[in-house]
Amino acid sequence: MQILVNNTAYNVEATTSVESLKAMIENKEFVPSHLIRLVNGANSLEGGTLAGNGIEDEASIALLLDVSAGMRKKWKKKRMRRLRRKRRKMRQRAR
Repeated sequence: MQILVNNTAYNVEATTSVESLKAMIENKEFVPSHLIRLVNGANSLEGGTLAGNGIEDEASIALLLDVSAGMRKKWKKKRMRRLRRKRRKMRQRAR
């Protein structure tokens, strides 16, 4: 069966695992497989086979990068302490 991942066709079997599909994409697109997130409609493909995840012939799958974002925990904790201290000071001044 043939599936489309971001307009690139891949010939796979229905029993192909999601991890082996990620390896195929890694070989062709040069994106590390641990950063690849595959989405079919509203369902994210986490594990198992393609047939088990409801992928049929000529299915279109979106490839997303699973990049973590946001503040590092250490910095966030420090910033929250500063904000609490600042709010406390402002409340005391208002009295």
